[in-house]
Amino acid sequence: MAFNGKFARALKRGRQLARRVRGPGKKEHDSGPAVVQFGDQSIEVPLNTTLLSAAQQLDLDLDHFCGGNCSCGSCRIQVLDGEANLSNACPDELMVLGVDSESKGGRLACQAQVRGPVSVQIPDYFMV
Repeated sequence: MAFNGKFARALKRGRQLARRVRGPGKKEHDSGPAVVQFGDQSIEVPLNTTLLSAAQQLDLDLDHFCGGNCSCGSCRIQVLDGEANLSNACPDELMVLGVDSESKGGRLACQAQVRGPVSVQIPDYFMV
């Protein structure tokens, strides 16, 4: 009987940790569009749209040599405002970005999904 109690507590704790890693579940009011600001241009996109897709919809020239597969780092952007309104960076994205870039608000546009209003900048060295 004691084993079952320990197992139940461990299972409950595991679920709590999983929720913390995944973040809160989708809420009813989280279904509307979100505004993404690229400098002086903005666009409304459905939630979970990547920043790369939003940039492409605005016809912005944002390199993505690997086709949005998180392997080249050419779609780097700088988050100016609303960092909490983006999906969490996955381990692969963090590896490609590097600690320094990530700590300064850098993200890969192919991986960052919009969860609310956000303002980003495409670094000049990636603009043609």
